[in-house]
Amino acid sequence: MMESSAAFMVWAISPRQISIGTLVLALGISAFFVSFSSHQARELYRNLHIIQKKRDDLDFEYQKLILERGAFADYSRITDLAKKQLNMRTPLTDELVVLR
Repeated sequence: MMESSAAFMVWAISPRQISIGTLVLALGISAFFVSFSSHQARELYRNLHIIQKKRDDLDFEYQKLILERGAFADYSRITDLAKKQLNMRTPLTDELVVLR
């Protein structure tokens, strides 16, 4: 019994077995990091899509606001507001003063 355990120890610490053990350990570590980097890539890709959707939503909102600003700056709307809220009117011809 003692001989077999001694023989096993000699076999286990042989350079060939140490090299194989080191390669198996390196393979395990490499597999872990491949899995980890794949997970990170998926997470970053998901975040990219979320950010792109927010950008598209903000771009849509911006385009809507540009159109709304154009509608508020319309001359007929400004004329109506001036007449209704400020009681403004177009001056009569005798009220006009021409500067030279």
